[in-house]
Amino acid sequence: MKLKQIHIYGYGRLHDFTADNLSDLQLFYGENEAGKSTIMSFIHSILFGFPTLQQSELRYEPKTQSSYGGKLIFDTEKYGEVVIERVKGKAAGDVTVLLEDGPAEASDFLPKLLNGMDKKMYRSIFSFDLQGLQEIQHLKEEEIGKYLIAAATIGSDGLLRAEQQIQKELQELFKPGGRRPILNDLLKNLRQQDQQLKRAKQENAAYESLLTEIQKINSRVEATKEFLKQKKIKSEAVNELFKRWPLIMEKDQIKQRLLELGPVHFPADGLKRLEKYHDRLLELSSTLQTVHQRIRSIEHEIKENALRQEFDLNKAQIFVNEWPQQEQGLRELSNLDHSIAEERKKFDAFLAELHYPAKMVEKINSLNLGIDMKARMTETLQQYIRSEDRLKDLADRLKDGRKVVIDLENRCKEIEQQFVSESVFKEWRIHYEEQASTASLKEEKSKLEKEIEELEKRKKHEKDLLHKKKRQSLIVSATFLFISLGMLIWSFISKQWSMLFAAILGMTFSGYFIRKVEGTGIDFITETLDGKRRGLQKLEEQLKRAAGDNHITHQYEDQQRLRIKWKEDYARLQDEKQRVAEMENSFHQLRRIVEVEERKLNEIKAELGLDEGFSHLKMEDAFSMLKNLQSISCQLNEAMAKKERLQKEQGKWTEGLFQFLSNVGEPVHEPAQAVYFLQETLKKEQEKKIVIKELEKKFSELNIDVLQLKNEDSAIRSNMKKLFEAAQVDDEEDFRKKAKLSEEKNILLERLALLEGQLGEIMNPFHTQEEIQTEIKYLKAEIEKKSQLLEEDRNSLASLNQKLSFLEEGGTYTEQLHLFRQMRSTFNEESRNWAKLAIALKLLEKIMKKYKEGRFPQVIRQAAEYFSFLTDHEYIHLHVKADGNLAVERKDRVLFAPEELSKGTGEQLYIAIRLGLVHVMKKEYPFPVIIDDGFVNFDQARTKRMLELVQTISLDTQVLLFTCHRHIAGQFSEDRIFHLQQRLPTLNLTE
Repeated sequence: MKLKQIHIYGYGRLHDFTADNLSDLQLFYGENEAGKSTIMSFIHSILFGFPTLQQSELRYEPKTQSSYGGKLIFDTEKYGEVVIERVKGKAAGDVTVLLEDGPAEASDFLPKLLNGMDKKMYRSIFSFDLQGLQEIQHLKEEEIGKYLIAAATIGSDGLLRAEQQIQKELQELFKPGGRRPILNDLLKNLRQQDQQLKRAKQENAAYESLLTEIQKINSRVEATKEFLKQKKIKSEAVNELFKRWPLIMEKDQIKQRLLELGPVHFPADGLKRLEKYHDRLLELSSTLQTVHQRIRSIEHEIKENALRQEFDLNKAQIFVNEWPQQEQGLRELSNLDHSIAEERKKFDAFLAELHYPAKMVEKINSLNLGIDMKARMTETLQQYIRSEDRLKDLADRLKDGRKVVIDLENRCKEIEQQFVSESVFKEWRIHYEEQASTASLKEEKSKLEKEIEELEKRKKHEKDLLHKKKRQSLIVSATFLFISLGMLIWSFISKQWSMLFAAILGMTFSGYFIRKVEGTGIDFITETLDGKRRGLQKLEEQLKRAAGDNHITHQYEDQQRLRIKWKEDYARLQDEKQRVAEMENSFHQLRRIVEVEERKLNEIKAELGLDEGFSHLKMEDAFSMLKNLQSISCQLNEAMAKKERLQKEQGKWTEGLFQFLSNVGEPVHEPAQAVYFLQETLKKEQEKKIVIKELEKKFSELNIDVLQLKNEDSAIRSNMKKLFEAAQVDDEEDFRKKAKLSEEKNILLERLALLEGQLGEIMNPFHTQEEIQTEIKYLKAEIEKKSQLLEEDRNSLASLNQKLSFLEEGGTYTEQLHLFRQMRSTFNEESRNWAKLAIALKLLEKIMKKYKEGRFPQVIRQAAEYFSFLTDHEYIHLHVKADGNLAVERKDRVLFAPEELSKGTGEQLYIAIRLGLVHVMKKEYPFPVIIDDGFVNFDQARTKRMLELVQTISLDTQVLLFTCHRHIAGQFSEDRIFHLQQRLPTLNLTE
């Protein structure tokens, strides 16, 4: 999967940015702020979506224009060329995918293309920068090895951190032998509560007996309270009845009088209504006389304001209404004359500026000046300008290239002049090789001198040791010899021949021991030392003979450097010649393209009626002028037609106006004067019409008022008759008598309602006040008796509660049981949390184990090869020890932990592991590798080896390098470098 093209519509400070024909190993070189990080982020965003507003990652939304997004073009083995475009839309952007055979559904295709890869996983494996390298320096020494192992399994330490976090939470919940963890503390409290529950269970029997007795007394107390409550309510009711006895007696008397009166039929407010009817009849009679007088006055005014019959108001109004439009028409005619004159001036000016031939003026309206023609002209002109600019640029580059070729040829000739003949050079090379053997002689001499020095030290040590042993053996031998000599003299004197023989043996043994001590290994050291000295003497003689050839050695080295320099310059000369030849070929092709485009422009000029010598650069302006001429011509034709139409309309309207005025008897010869006469006449007639309309309206309203007054008079008289019928009387006098009886009854009813409101729904089972007093005394005695019993039960209840409180000081059995179950529930809940974390930890361990057993060994083997190459085989192997930590083996078989390596070597190890992981996963995930300034902490030799390794990896995996360092860019050929400038124009690698 190779990235071929990057096209940014708008992303950060990049706008309309294009990078084509990206190679397998592509270097993006630019200074700080040139856009390297922006391009890396753009690749991530197009593949996996723009960062959302809630994420901390930069979104790189453009500040100066609205376009946001772009596209990437990949070349894949399975799908061919794939175009992935993402632009501003929903949270992660709107993405479209285009395959060679048409569009594809992005939501289904992208996960398939990326094989389930997400942004975090991609950045942890295939994309890394200086920040990722610096993370290693911030880790603790004991964490570096684990971090590198995690990088070799999944590309980052994500699972490692998750494992550490779960382990920490597990220890916070439970720790064997611990006291502070939550589960340890809960378990301790649960055991204590279990003991308290057992003690409470023993006291529960006496407790239950007290509870039963208290419950029984409480029931009796509640029953007594209820009895006293009912008796008190009844006593209060009887006392209230005694207090209201006079009101009860008054109520009975009122009811008796109402029975005597019986039913009285009289309408409500009968007298008031009757008086009201009399007053209204008088008002109606007076008002009716006034209305008849006003009717006669209005009839007279209508006759005085009669309209002229011969004047047609509607037709006159039409002429008046049309007059503003006719005035507007007159003004338009004047404006049209002015506009026509101005447009003719513009038309003539454009023709003069274009030097347009007179024979083509009539054909202007038929010219093809549409969008297609403009697009064709613009595209051809732009292609011509672009090709001409490229031709000039290529000519300059060709001139520079030829100059470089001449310079290189001269340099090669100068170097060739300094060459010696081949025979002399061969003789010098023989001397140089002999001189090279001198270096080995010097090394051998140094080695012999060290060996001689060691042997002399050993010889001195052996001499000291021999002298010490000899002194010790002499003391022992002399002592033994003295004893043997004494035995010899004694045995000879005493004639003890057996002792004499033993003394002789002792003296013989002493002499032998002394000789044995003298025959040690120092002779062997002396012989070896003499041999080494003879060898050293021979080497010194050889070195003296070779010392006279140093001058020839220097001359040979100078010639060797000249020949290497000549080869480099000659190779560069051949490259430059090839490059110049390619540029010459491109120059001829581009010149033919320019000629073709120029012919196309001449054809367009002919179609537009322009002279062939007309400037190419002014064609767009000429097109705009022709467009304006065409527009002006159309406008002139439309203005002339409109002028003719307006003149006809004006004549027809004026003729109708004069005809109408002659019929009325007012001959007028000026349209404005005629319209003024019509306006004045209309005003007067309309005023009369309004007056007549108002008078007729008032006349109609007065007739309606007369009718309403008569109807009201009849209605009032009918209502008075109904009022008498409701009171069941025939005349007004009987009506007034009935009103007095109705008033008395109403007063009694009001008093009765007041008494019933005061007494309410009171029950009266008594006939006299004495019966009430007897009932009051009885209820009082019952209440006193039950109150005394209630007081006795309350005293007993207090005593029992005091006994119960002694048992409840430590809590009842039920409370202890409830507390125990609550604590057990809490313990079980925390235990479940601990179990979840333990299962999660186990799953993580299985995942890590799966990675280590499957992918990890392959990664380590490949990383070891890369690391050995990067360190110039100083470190040859990577090992995973039994405790799971990583170890690095040096070529002298010494093991080092990762944290013991230097900063640069540690970074080399990290990069080797990351690249090893990429190598193992390339079949499953064949994605490009992105590296941003990953080698800045390396010295020149390490950087060179790193770039050689990247070159090797790029043979089957595309690598995109981003750097701001010139010395790194200098290691690449120009065709592999993409230069990023501070101002970022649209670039194309093929140009």
